[in-house]
Amino acid sequence: MKSPLSKLIPELEKSYKTALENLAAAHLRTDKIKMVLHNEAKKGHRATRIALPDGIDLRKTDGAEMFKEWIKQNGLAAEWQSRVATTEDGRQATGFDVEISW
Repeated sequence: MKSPLSKLIPELEKSYKTALENLAAAHLRTDKIKMVLHNEAKKGHRATRIALPDGIDLRKTDGAEMFKEWIKQNGLAAEWQSRVATTEDGRQATGFDVEISW
């Protein structure tokens, strides 16, 4: 007999993946990032870091794939940099920010 929790895991995974895609859509918006890049260039910078939510890895989302394609199409370079953050419940979790350079 299967555990009654076996039905919960697929629901949790679906919620998790949906949340990641929503976060990627919100934080990797190329229209907003384009404005950030222009502002940084006007300050004399050739790179900027886009801070993403603490302890979250958005690198494998559809939103991140679209972002990577935009980076490539525009001749930019992007490097995903890991960092450890303390989550709201006190856990240490690794997340990734993205540094964009031109």
